[in-house]
Parts: sequence; C-alpha cells; structure tokens
Amino acid sequence: MQTPFLRPLITLLTLWVGLLVPSARAQLTTAGISGLVRDTTGKPVAGATVSAVYAPTNARFSAVTSEAGRYNLRGLPVGGPYSLTATAAGFSGTPSSEVFTQLGTDIDVNITLKSDVVVLERFVASASKSDLDGSATGAGVTLSSERLESRPTSERSLADMISASPLVTLRETFGDREESQITALGQNNRFNSIQIDGSRINDLFGLNGTGLASFFNPLSLDTIEQLAVQVSPYDVRQAGFTGASINAVTKSGTNQFRGSVYTYFRGDELLGFKLQGYNPRENARNGTKFTPRLERQTLGATLGGPILKDRLFFFVSYEDFESTSAGRDPLFLTGQEAQILQRLGQISQAAGRTINWGNAVTGQTANVASDKKFSAKVDWNINADHRLSLRYTTTEGEVPQFGNFASSSLTLNGVSAGITTASDGHFYAQTREEKTIAAQLNSQWTRNLSTELKYSSTKQDQLTPLNTVAPMILISGVPGVNQVNGSTITNGGYVAGTEQFRHGNVIAVDSQQMSAIATYAWKNFVFSGGFELEQSDFYNLFRQGSYGRVAYRTFADFLADTNAVIERNAYDPSARPVADISDLTTTGVFAQAKWDVNARLSLTGGVRLELVDTSVRPALNQAFLAATGFRNDATPDGTMSFSPRLGFNLALDEERRLQVRGGVGHFFGRAPWVIFSNSFGQTGVGGFTLASAQGELPNTLTGYLRTAFDPANPIGTGRDVPTLRREVNWIDKGTELPQTWRANLAIERKVPLFDSVLGFEVVHSVIDQALFVTNENIRATTVGADGRQRFAGNPSTAANARFAGYTTLIRVRNASVGESTYFSLNWSRPVKQKWGFDLSYTHGSATEAQAIGQTTAGGQWNRNVVFNQNTVTKGTADFEIRHRVLAAVTRDVEIIKGQRTRVSVSYEGRTGNPYSWVFGGDLNGDSVSFNDTVAVPSGASDPRFDFSGMTPAQRDAFLSFVQGSELSAYAGGIAPKNAFTEPWVNRLDLKVAHNIPLAGRVRLDLFFDFINLGAFLSKDFFGYNEVSPFLSNGVFRTRTLTNATAYGTDGRIRPTYTSAPVGFNIENGMSRWRIQLGARLSF
Repeated sequence: MQTPFLRPLITLLTLWVGLLVPSARAQLTTAGISGLVRDTTGKPVAGATVSAVYAPTNARFSAVTSEAGRYNLRGLPVGGPYSLTATAAGFSGTPSSEVFTQLGTDIDVNITLKSDVVVLERFVASASKSDLDGSATGAGVTLSSERLESRPTSERSLADMISASPLVTLRETFGDREESQITALGQNNRFNSIQIDGSRINDLFGLNGTGLASFFNPLSLDTIEQLAVQVSPYDVRQAGFTGASINAVTKSGTNQFRGSVYTYFRGDELLGFKLQGYNPRENARNGTKFTPRLERQTLGATLGGPILKDRLFFFVSYEDFESTSAGRDPLFLTGQEAQILQRLGQISQAAGRTINWGNAVTGQTANVASDKKFSAKVDWNINADHRLSLRYTTTEGEVPQFGNFASSSLTLNGVSAGITTASDGHFYAQTREEKTIAAQLNSQWTRNLSTELKYSSTKQDQLTPLNTVAPMILISGVPGVNQVNGSTITNGGYVAGTEQFRHGNVIAVDSQQMSAIATYAWKNFVFSGGFELEQSDFYNLFRQGSYGRVAYRTFADFLADTNAVIERNAYDPSARPVADISDLTTTGVFAQAKWDVNARLSLTGGVRLELVDTSVRPALNQAFLAATGFRNDATPDGTMSFSPRLGFNLALDEERRLQVRGGVGHFFGRAPWVIFSNSFGQTGVGGFTLASAQGELPNTLTGYLRTAFDPANPIGTGRDVPTLRREVNWIDKGTELPQTWRANLAIERKVPLFDSVLGFEVVHSVIDQALFVTNENIRATTVGADGRQRFAGNPSTAANARFAGYTTLIRVRNASVGESTYFSLNWSRPVKQKWGFDLSYTHGSATEAQAIGQTTAGGQWNRNVVFNQNTVTKGTADFEIRHRVLAAVTRDVEIIKGQRTRVSVSYEGRTGNPYSWVFGGDLNGDSVSFNDTVAVPSGASDPRFDFSGMTPAQRDAFLSFVQGSELSAYAGGIAPKNAFTEPWVNRLDLKVAHNIPLAGRVRLDLFFDFINLGAFLSKDFFGYNEVSPFLSNGVFRTRTLTNATAYGTDGRIRPTYTSAPVGFNIENGMSRWRIQLGARLSF
C-alpha cells in the first residue's frame, strides 16, 4: 500500500527543490489582506511598506507595494483584530482602525497616504456585509464565531449553523436534528467536503447517513473561529466536492489567558407534547398525548493562552455530551423467559462452551448515548517569517442498539415468529472514534513569495462491542401476553445470541492528507501553484451470519434441543481474505493566477489536474468473466480529471456600491467508498452458506456449539464450492469519481435603507460524471401495455436470471445525466448599532439519474424509483428543495444596565421533500417491490388497465381518489419520479443570550434556545411538522397507490385496491417544540 503514496511524495520533494516550496493538500485555513496604496491624487504609491499586526499574538506581517501600488498579505491567521500601517518615502503612517480577516479569502483594504496621515477607504470585516467583498467570485458564506452564537440551536449542531446559507438545506433523518443531512444545490449530502482546519472529517467509508464520521456534532461550536460554506469557489486549491465545501477554522491561543466552562441542558419538561407510543396515528384520532423521556446534557471547557509571550501559544477544549432517550418497551412478555435462559445455559455447558446469554428484559430498555470530544492546538511564531501550528483532536461516540428486541415479526432460516422479545445479551453498541493529528507551516520567504504546507493523519474506527459472542437464536411459538392490547400470544419469538449482522463487523479507515501551496505576488498578479494528495486505506470486516443462525419452529423443539434449523455463512481463507482491504489515493496538481486589473476589476483563473490511484484490486473471477463477459477487478485507478476555473469581480462604481461577480469551473468530487468497496467483498468466490438441512451442520444447538462454533474464533470458515450461485458486484473499467461543471452570476448592491446589501445570485450545475447502478442479471421479457419493460422475476431463481449461474449482479458505471439551477435573492444587514437582519428566498430545481444515497451499491439499486429499470433516466433529484425562505433578525437590548441581552429570531419555510407515487408489489418483475412509478388511469376505459380484480365499488373509489389527487395531472400517462412534494415546512426559532459582567474579564452568559417556537404559539398557523418517509430510508421517499399490482396475461395492469392511501406520517422526534438552557462562565 506504500507505492501510490511514495510516488507522489517523491514528486512533491522534487517540486520543492525546483520551486523552493514543498507541495501539499490545499483546503484553505488562512486569510489575506490586499489592496491599493495611493496618494491623495489617486496615483499608486510604489515601494510602500504595508504592515499588519495580529493583536492577539503580536505576530507581524508585511508586504511592499508593486509599481501599480498593489500589496498582498497572505497566510494570515483568521479573525483579528489587525492593526494595519502603510509607510513610504515622503509619507508617514499611522495605524488603522481594527481590521478582521475572513477565512479563505482576501479582504480588500485600500489606503490613501497623505503627508501626515493614513486614511482607510474601506475594509470588509469578518462576517460583515456592510461593504461588498471585492475578492468574492463564487457562491458562499463565511460565518464568524459571533454570528454562530447568535443562531438558535437546540443541538449545538454544526448542521444548524451551516443551514444559514440560502443554498444549503437540512434533510431531517430519524431521531433528531443533530443527525440531519447537509445538502447543497440538490446534491447528495455525502458529496460534500467537510473539514476542520483543512483536514477532512467526512465519513470516508460512507455508511453514515449524515456523511460525517461522528454520531453527533463533529466538533464543539465553542472552538470555531470562523466557518466557511462554499458551493462554487473558483480557487483551484479547493477540491473534493460536488455539493458544498465546508471548512471550520478552530480558535488559537493568544497572549492572554482566556477560557470558559459551559453547560447546556434539554429535558422532558422542556419538550412539547406530541403524539407518541405504539400507534401514533390511532392516538391522533383519540386525542391521546404522550411525552417521551428525553434528556440532553452537554458539559465543556476551553482554555487558551501563552506558553511564551508573542511566540508560543496553546488552546485546548473538552466537551462531553450525553443523550438519554426513550428506549424500547417490550411488545410482549412471556413467563417462560427464566426457563429459556436456564435452558440455553444448560445447552452451552453440555457443549463445553462458556457463553453469557444475558438477562431477562421485562421493562423499557436503557437508551443512553454519549459523545466525547477533545482538541489541543499549539501555535508557534518561530520568527517573523515562519509560523507552525499543531493540532490533535479526538471524537468518541457510543450509541446502544437493541437488535431484534420488540420487533413486530422476525423470520430466520425460513422460520417465522410474531412479536419478539430478547435477552439483553442480544443487545450491542455501535461506537465511532475519530482521531486526527495535523500540522501546518506558513512561511514568508521574501516580500513576494510565501508558502503553506499541511499534513494530517486521520483514523476513523467503527466497532460494535457485543454483550454476547454466540450464534443468533430464534425460538418461535413462545407463549405470552401482548403488552399493547393485552391479548394472548401463541407464536411469539424469543431472540438470544449475537445479532446476525454484528457477526464480524469492523470498519477502519486510515487517511493521510498532504498539501503545499506557493504564492508569488508580481505587480498586479498573484500566482499560486502546488500539489495535493489524499490517501485512504480501508479495512472492512463484514461477515454477517458467520457465528451461525439457529431457529426452532416450536418452543417444545427448543426445550428438547431437536429439529433446529441451523445455517452459517462462512468463507474459504484460501480463496479470499476475512476482511476486504482496499485503498484510494487522489493527487492534484494545480496552478492559478489572480489579476487585479484595476481597483474595480479582478480576475482569477486556474487549472487543476486530478489523478486517481489504487494499489489493490478485487480478485478477478475468471469463471464470471467467461460466463458474462464482465470483468470484476476494476477500480477507479488511472482515471484523470482536468478542471479549469475562471472567476471575476467587477465594481460598477468607484465606491463599490454595486458589483457583479461570478465564474465558471469544473469540480472534482468524492463518493462514499463503500460503493466501490462492494466489489472487493462480492467477487463471487470464497463465500458460501453451510446448512443443517444439507447435512453440513448438526441440527441441535448442543451439537453446533460443541463441533462447529468456537467463541474465541467465532467466524465460520470452510472449503469453497465453486459451482454455487452467488452475487457479484463490480465497477466498469474507467469509472470516474463524481464531477460537475458549475457556474454562478451575482449582482450585489449597497442600499441606503437600513445601511444594508441587496443581492441576487444564480448557480447552475451540469453533471459531468455521476455514478449509476444496475442489476445485470434481471432478464427482460415483454413490454407492458403502459410501455414499461418487464422482467422474468427474482434472479435468485436460475430460470429467471439472465446468467443462470449467478444471482444478483450489481454493476456501477458512470452516467452524465443531471443538472440544477438555484436562484437566490438576499437582503442583509450585519449586526451594527445593536441590530441586524438577513432575509433570503431561494428557488431551486435539480435533476439526476440516481441519488447514490444508500450504504451499498446493491441498496441503491433496490431503492430507486423507476419506470424502465436499468435505464438511465433523468428525474427530479431526491434532494431537491424547490422553494425556501429564510429570515433572521438580531437585536441587542439592555434590560439591566451594563448587561447586554441579544435576541435572535430565525424563520425557515420550505417546500417539503420530493416523493414518488408507486404501485404496490413488483409490477415490472425486477424483484424490487414498491418502486415502480404509477401509470395514471384516464378513466375506467383506459386501455392500459384491467380492473377485473376490483369490485365496481373499489374501482370507482380508486378512480375517484386518482381524479381528486395530484395524480390527475398525469392522467393517461406516467407520474414521474419525485414529481410530488411533501407538505410545506414552517419553523420559527428563538434565541436569547444574556451577558452578565462579573469581575474584570470574567462574565457569565445565559442562553435560552426555543426551537419550533411556532408550534408553541400556533400549531395551525406556524407549526413545524417534519414528515417521515413511508419506508425506513431517509432518501427514498414514496407513497403507495395500490395493493399488490401485476400485469395480466394480456399485458394490462391489474391493480388491487381496498382503501385510499394513507396521508403523511408526522415525524414526532423533530416536530415537537423544544427548549434548551445553557450557561457559560468566561474569563
């Protein structure tokens, strides 16, 4: 695995010798100040020295103006304040007023020199839009720590902060808002790049729905200095996304010791009543209300200061988050549990095995999740020209899981049971741990040449600590009492042992990022060039069912330990490794120039070349190649992307009260590696199932534990049988990572009303390369009366398969389909003179072929609404938000003299998520149910339909529903994918922050966050109701029109229908109002 890493490293060192700079990975973490120095007649002053002093550490930076009077200060710490001074022969300079820099960009400061005084014409302050940003070209927003603190949030969530951007939306998931998906411009949330100080913190493997490696917030908001959200940065130093580039820069220590201790709390008493329980729909009819248990507690502290004044500084932070939520209530109780656990112990003892089967569970399960974050940062001003920053961060989270406890039904090895219960030995936990070590060196070699080098190493581990290491056991026919309605149960299911999908389940990712940038200023030009590299090694152990699955059809069979149905997934160590090992390296080389044509016009142009390298390939299955003609050993290795970009900023007047900015460029992104990793795990070789029904395993648990299962080495092994029918996953040779073309055009105007800024922006994207998943083993047959391609059925049956020797055949390839256009109108005023506001309206449209929103390639194919399966078809994107309104108002008041109270009100109104109408059952015979788009009947005589499977009353009710619904717009045709939207969403939030000065620099801040205040004031007028998807998936959203529907022998559609489709389910966890209280002591 070292070859792909060393080759670019040697190239990097070579460039260092040749260019006097080392190469690196360029995700921006610093800022700059640039501008013109002129005399009172407007003529440029050449040779003037411009100095900037960073007040918190007294670090000094300087530059000399060119013949055109242009100066550039690069690689500056983010924030401020800075004291800016310009001096020249014949002139004297005095320090400027306070200047604050902005992450990832140059603020524009023009200086007029007089004989005795320096006059600052304008400057752009951090998070301030009081003046237009003359360096801005692409679409994005930068938020300071002050603005972050003003935004209401009950989760202290990074996602809440990012959603302040009009072009970024949160897609809620099951649970709560801290698990939201961050989507930009209708793109999959996992196509974002999210960094802390330039180090990527995405879930690199790609199983987590949020796209982040952590369960909850990836970093404490108290550590953020600034947060930048960009969707079209034309700086070629930025890459790795086709959605949004999100970068948080953390705080550093200063010459003063400063720190804080804080706590935040949210609990049952601070939570709105909402429908809960076993049957929320029935509760809604009855008016029943139930408040679930919920507590969220955050404790944290920060401390920063000098180690050596003006030279060496530190900053550390720690945060502990704990969430106590309602656990699972048992759906049924059995009086046989003690006997079951005793019998399991007898069986394992008789087999000579020591297994802890756990204890009986008779009440609600404990559900306490935790998350701990620690960071330490050291900044060293080595001398006036060189600064070094070192950072260590770690995040550790744990969430309890309850497996098949309290399931409505369960089938194992063909044995079915009704409602289930389980021992706590069946429970397990999921843990996620992320550790990052990072270093950054900024150097000023000459007045015009500077460099920035960065290196980081990140480890992401996902483990599943178990309470029991044992085969999974299902005992059917267990008697008991239904805890919901009190009825007697005769076919309950009792579950013990390790949950089958935790049998060998480990993900480990080791990623290294290197970057370096050289910047050279010459006259009115600033040239930048560099090299960047990111290498990730993936270890994926997923051997589901490898401990074994044991099912008893009756309770009596279990007690007698007889007639057990036992299966075990196994692998052949001589044919494949126990874990899937793969890697990915991306290497980018880039160069760009910024040309300040004059004081009103600047141009930025550059090119970027991206190379993809892998050193490991899936094992080639020669038999599969011979049978199908497909190779299964491809990776993205050797693919290349060329990304030109051009941006501009033009002031239409001398005072820059009106400006136009924009650009166009190509962006090279990433995709969840799991989509590619599937081809390593599903090669069609070395994996198989052993079964007692075939005489390969005993048919008693005693025999299985004694002869086949070893708790110390639980993963099953055996000799492969090459003739078995199996699944194969692969990607086509030359398949590229996602890429997009993107352009924006914006016009911004300073308006006298409220001293504010009015802006209009349009962002248009065209997909260059997207991923597309097909199942190549479904066999096409005839075409239905509605023009839909039909298939033979599930390829797990050889007669249905296109290639009889195999089952599912999942293929990943590229498709250049999809585009989006988003318009945004903004009116804003930063907080000044004690008040500010931000208003925006965004209209968006986005199309795609597939969202790639699932955790595996096969999962994507199974959860994709289609008309013609396996056909690339453009449809409305799963993540599109058509309309969105944002409004935020902040006001400072002094209720108590000397104590500031800041009140912030935030509103979001938006279109609901897109969804599709589908038929029940598997209409087209592709083996996937509830994913076939609806052919909408024009009436009872529509020739595409056969209504003989309905009674006349049912037919009339069905047609009446269709004609009275949104489907009527497509009568006689096909209702397209995602043509409909869930109900409009309103959300009104409030934040109150009260500052109490105590002694000296010590102060106490009290916080009150009221989320979904509108639901508290008026549920009818202002209530916020988040809608749950009808299937257990946050991306794939559908409504089912009919019961099981199939084609008749004549090719016509034969629907079945009993009642009108249900309405929308309200997502209870996110639709309640909630209050968070907090306090912070700062010094």
